[in-house]
Amino acid sequence: MKEKHKLVLIIVIATLIRCFVATTIGLGNDEVYYLTYAQHLQWNYFDHPPMVALLIRLTTFNLSFTNALFVRLGAIIFGAINTYLIYVICKGIKNEKAALIASLLYTGSLYSSIIAGVFILPDSPQLFFWLISVHFLIQIVSDTTNHKKQNYNLLLFGLFSGLCIMSKIHGVFLWAGFGLYILCYRRDLLRNGSLYLAVLITVLIISPILIWNIENHFITYTYHSQRVTIKKEINPSSFFREFLGGVFYNNPINYFLIVCSLIAAWKNKIDMAKPVKRLLLLLSLPLIVLLLFISIYRDTLPHWSGPAFVTLLILASCYISNETHIKEKFSSDEIKKWVPDNQNLNTFSEEIEKNTNSLLKKLVYSSCLLISTIVFSGIILINFYPGTIGNKDEKSLGKKDFTLDMYNWEFYKNEFEKVRDNDIQSGRTKTTFILNNKWFPGAHIDNYIAQPLGLDFIALGKLEDIHTYAWLNSYRKQLKIGDDAYFITVSNSFSDPKELYKKSFKKINSPVIIKQFRNKKPTRNMLVYLLQDYSGE
Repeated sequence: MKEKHKLVLIIVIATLIRCFVATTIGLGNDEVYYLTYAQHLQWNYFDHPPMVALLIRLTTFNLSFTNALFVRLGAIIFGAINTYLIYVICKGIKNEKAALIASLLYTGSLYSSIIAGVFILPDSPQLFFWLISVHFLIQIVSDTTNHKKQNYNLLLFGLFSGLCIMSKIHGVFLWAGFGLYILCYRRDLLRNGSLYLAVLITVLIISPILIWNIENHFITYTYHSQRVTIKKEINPSSFFREFLGGVFYNNPINYFLIVCSLIAAWKNKIDMAKPVKRLLLLLSLPLIVLLLFISIYRDTLPHWSGPAFVTLLILASCYISNETHIKEKFSSDEIKKWVPDNQNLNTFSEEIEKNTNSLLKKLVYSSCLLISTIVFSGIILINFYPGTIGNKDEKSLGKKDFTLDMYNWEFYKNEFEKVRDNDIQSGRTKTTFILNNKWFPGAHIDNYIAQPLGLDFIALGKLEDIHTYAWLNSYRKQLKIGDDAYFITVSNSFSDPKELYKKSFKKINSPVIIKQFRNKKPTRNMLVYLLQDYSGE
């Protein structure tokens, strides 16, 4: 089978699996929160730039279809395109063999294939524009003779790196890595006017982020700077979470191959153009090292370094595709020590080369097998695990159970509707308002309960708790003095309205507790409080 046919097969199978994953588990807490972005488009949001919101608007046909598959469709499409992009990149700098290996390693990465390839996150469009930007950077450093083409590629890099930053602010590391490359190896580019025009293009594209933050007192950077500001106290658990999370998210096999390729690059054992090798290292290692350093003192998230590891997959693919020439690595005298008495030197060398290449290729295929095992195990865990893997205590049932974010929120819509119908029939209240004090589980309650039932959801809490709802609230129906409202919370993320709203409502009733089961065992409770007579505070 030709390499291109193998690539098509990889993309088709991976896409079908991603569609299956998208339809069998509910939206996670981040995904359902980003869905709220699309409800009212802005130039920037409290947490991130707007590209993810535009992508959701596009794939849901302007929010006409908001089931999990359509919400995630942009990530799935980009997952397929990115597999082709990394193939094209590796084919250009090495050969078709390296390109096919790259597509397999990309597919075998939990970050690129699932986190950014199924789940709708800012990483989904970010990784797409990151890879396009890497492609044009490779063209820039590879061809130093055709100045017209180089200038053209610089402008395209300015465009796509700007779109990458508009997806997620981590895209600035494209310019950081390229800037380091220029300062270290290509100072002649500093005399090229197209470089500065590329910078201007990027600045113009990302200017809405700056304008929005000026209007909102730089709230995005105030919030995120608190997350990464270095503290004096060392936090070992955060460091190990970042390090081990990087290993797991990028697939332990991929991680091992990346480490091998970095060692080979250091020993100059990878057969590829030196400018490209330097560029790939400068685009990836600074981000990885910086996040590991920050994690020593502050909490970080392993997927932040995802694009850097994807860049290193290109390096690893070129390393794996190298033919092993044992005679070039060791002297004849050294090899003779290992040769059995009944075997000649040439035959022994050929067998070692064959076995070494075979082992590396097996690891590449094992990477895809491992990710498939993890994915299908995750689906089974989320949908069929008896009860909860979190807290078993009734008051905090399900706490620390990450699977509950994506488990059967539709169940609560029907159960809440019964509670509200009883209140209406008894004349207790006719309110249409539902409240929560945090973006999670607020976004789930908004998307899975309030909106399907045509009710009004508002998040009332601190800015650092409600995030973009602080802006979204202003476009929604407002509470008036004397109004009632339901406060909904869940046992795995419980908040007490009697503490939160004791000055806001004259009466807070005892909750109606709705029990949820998974595989016939208790997994989570939803608590529905009726808050009566809003005071206006």
